[in-house]
Amino acid sequence: MKKTSKILIIGEIQNQHAAHVTVELLGEGRKLADYLDAELILTIVGNDVEKTCKDLLRYPADRIIAADHPSLKQKQLETHSRILYEIVKEQKPDMILGGATLFGKTLLPTLAAMLGTEVITDAVGLEIDKETGKLLVTKPAFDGKSMSVVSMPEVPVQMALAKPGVFKKACETDGRKGKFTAFSADWLQEITERKRTLDLIKEEKKISLEDAHIIAAGGRGLKGPEGFRLLLQFAERIGAQAGCTRPCVDAGWMLPEQQIGQTGCITKPDIYIAFGISGAVQHMTGVRAGTVIAVNSNPNAAVFKYCDYGIVGDAKKILEEFLKLPL
Repeated sequence: MKKTSKILIIGEIQNQHAAHVTVELLGEGRKLADYLDAELILTIVGNDVEKTCKDLLRYPADRIIAADHPSLKQKQLETHSRILYEIVKEQKPDMILGGATLFGKTLLPTLAAMLGTEVITDAVGLEIDKETGKLLVTKPAFDGKSMSVVSMPEVPVQMALAKPGVFKKACETDGRKGKFTAFSADWLQEITERKRTLDLIKEEKKISLEDAHIIAAGGRGLKGPEGFRLLLQFAERIGAQAGCTRPCVDAGWMLPEQQIGQTGCITKPDIYIAFGISGAVQHMTGVRAGTVIAVNSNPNAAVFKYCDYGIVGDAKKILEEFLKLPL
């Protein structure tokens, strides 16, 4: 088995803090690095990132490399990909991991093209082939109806993007503390961007299923907009976030950011209450809850195989009865 010497994680900053997926990759990357006896390196690219990097030193990276420059304040593809290309050329990692975020899905394929390699997106599983030492990536296939395991045996550097919310966040370490290295980015001012950001409009995010402690979710068993109106009332009453399955978004009953599953968001609530959800694997893959409660009129519905507590009955009518109860 060929030895992997370095694993590089491309970190991402959101609202002056490390993105959740970055901390998740630090946990998963540590496992891979320990198995391969490799060095785990995290790189952070941005402006005024010193505090963020110091916070990240609490996690199990061997080194943090930071490129800090005013040109990197906005997430501009050309400057970010160029600086990362220079870091990769200097470090020569065998494996690069990043987050399958909106920006990551643009940045990492661009970097892959610059490096003459390949990238696998939307990873939900990362492991090492015991015989070859190469990365094996599990990801949804056929529109989420099945899973595939993909490898990159012949590429110069292996690259994979992990789906946010899939892996557990890294734990803070007491005995291990990584080293911090600054990467000079002064030459970036010589790069002329072919596009520039004129203004950044921040929209208040009212829905955050990834961080919700309680989720009340609905499926086609709620029978339309009226059923989801009841679901939203119920969720508000118990202090939950409201989610749904993909067909309900396609039907226009709920918003895309409320979709849970392989093609939506991955959730890890303490309690997940499913109303009228059949339990298809595409949806349940996105449910990693402490306790699952299911309500469905079909006693043979697949959702009952996943739940801790189940109620057989009309989901819409049961919601109506719940809402009649006093607070």
